[in-house]
Amino acid sequence: MYRYFVVNNHKLTSSTLLLTLKKDVLAKDFVFLPGQYVTISFKRNGRPTPARCFSIANSPTEKDIIQLSIRIRGRYTGRVAELKIGDEVQVRGPFGSFVFNETRDKDLVMLAGGMGIAPLISIVHYASNMNLSNKINLLYSCKDQDDVPFIGQLTDLMNSNQNFKATIVISGGLVDKLTKYNVISGRITPEVIDANINNSYAGKRFFICGPPQFMNSMASILRKKGVSAGNIMMETFSQGPNKQTGKIRSWPVNIYALGALGVVLGGFAVMISDILNALPSSSSLGSSSLVDSNNASNSRQAELDNLVNSLPSVTNTAPLSTSAAFSGAQQTSSSSSTTTTVTAPTVTKTTPTPVCTTSQSTGLTTCI
Repeated sequence: MYRYFVVNNHKLTSSTLLLTLKKDVLAKDFVFLPGQYVTISFKRNGRPTPARCFSIANSPTEKDIIQLSIRIRGRYTGRVAELKIGDEVQVRGPFGSFVFNETRDKDLVMLAGGMGIAPLISIVHYASNMNLSNKINLLYSCKDQDDVPFIGQLTDLMNSNQNFKATIVISGGLVDKLTKYNVISGRITPEVIDANINNSYAGKRFFICGPPQFMNSMASILRKKGVSAGNIMMETFSQGPNKQTGKIRSWPVNIYALGALGVVLGGFAVMISDILNALPSSSSLGSSSLVDSNNASNSRQAELDNLVNSLPSVTNTAPLSTSAAFSGAQQTSSSSSTTTTVTAPTVTKTTPTPVCTTSQSTGLTTCI
């Protein structure tokens, strides 16, 4: 943020003013490029106002001052018009990519509508102050001959810079007051552009600034003339609550948007990673189940082996009883799932010799 103070605030026309600000002597230099804009805020009745965006109208070579051309409409711009000399203004910036490149823009055609002239006249001032050889051709559309901001400056710039040409196009009403200027009646049509640049579109760069409808119309004309999108620079100029918008966004907006997108994507990636870590893979589950099954089977087999080994070895000379055979069959059936067959043990039965006694009194014989 930079501290600036009002040094001049006067009307260019009945509906526009030029606000001139000078930086605090202790503040560092404010460096900007021709075509950029700033935000300003100030105090009203002791309370700070919201910040609003305005294009810089002077050349970057004028390092101590910033000039802003402002259309007076609405509460905020009405308060700007009431600023007095010495009032403090907070300036932030510069912002915007709608800038002039002296190496790239050798043959430049400017199409301005209304207050869209502000960033474009900054470019013209800069090229003139730097004595650049770049060709600049301006077509400036206004609604009324009494409301043409910077018309005097445009004339002075044409006189001092032979590489600059400006044509005023008045869309409504008379043009009798502008006879000493290069002026035409009507709108900027394909025919007007053709005549202005001798129907030569190749190798030219086009800068468009003005109301959205004006910009869309100019861009459509250029595309139909075969001008590539890379040779068309556009930026909507707005002084209302919507601030500065357009085809080319300022770098702070891009950085904030990308930063927010990065945070969202990063959080999503962490969430997916946590879910994947919490849920084991299907192969792990299958492997674990197989290992558990094998372990259980091996355990049962070991128990059966131990049981068989613990039985005494008995030689069986008698047939196996029905109950013993059934028990052995059950053991064989139960262990079939583990491929272990248990054979019923051989049991030997010994029949004892009976002992008989005869009662002397009764004569009966009892055998035990």
